[in-house]
Amino acid sequence: MLAALASGGLLERTPGGRYRLGLRLFEIGQLAVDRLMLRELSLPVLGELREILRETAQLAIPVGADVLYVDRLEGAGAGTMFHTEMYRRGPGHSSSAGKAMAAVNPAMARAILERGFERKTPFTIVDPARYRQVLVQVRTDGYAASREEHTIGMSSVAAPVVVTRGDRRVAVAAISVVGSTSRVLGARKVAVVQSVRRAAATVSAMLANC
Repeated sequence: MLAALASGGLLERTPGGRYRLGLRLFEIGQLAVDRLMLRELSLPVLGELREILRETAQLAIPVGADVLYVDRLEGAGAGTMFHTEMYRRGPGHSSSAGKAMAAVNPAMARAILERGFERKTPFTIVDPARYRQVLVQVRTDGYAASREEHTIGMSSVAAPVVVTRGDRRVAVAAISVVGSTSRVLGARKVAVVQSVRRAAATVSAMLANC
């Protein structure tokens, strides 16, 4: 058992044959701390975003090819639809948060492309070439949209939360707003996009200063 843990980097074997905690365990612990900090910094920003738009505001992180929503403040009239496991974790390719992160996170984009594309609705993007084009556009626009790609009648807008790692900027999370298509991508789309981008930029700046 100790040898198996050592092979995974969770333990290290000393020259004397004894074992000590490995760097991988430290990395996992640091990741947990980082995510707790991310949630703590994001919560007031999500609250303000919900109050401004009166829609459900979410904080998502990448988990392989999936999106995991670690915080969600439900807007007026959201009911209980987001309470199920279906809306806690989902495929990255069909959500705006997944697109926003994959556009600035090569590891997530690669995981999505390698796993393939499940069609959730008639509007889900399932063509790899088209998906790559969308990621290019997201990098240009600074935000991503999902128009009924996961659930008919519901759409979302997301922007990436980015940090600097070495000489690259990488998305570690995304802030999104989800609601009925008419409210999110209708006449208020410009206001929704501006508010979401501003919220993500605020969290990115706070992480940079930590």
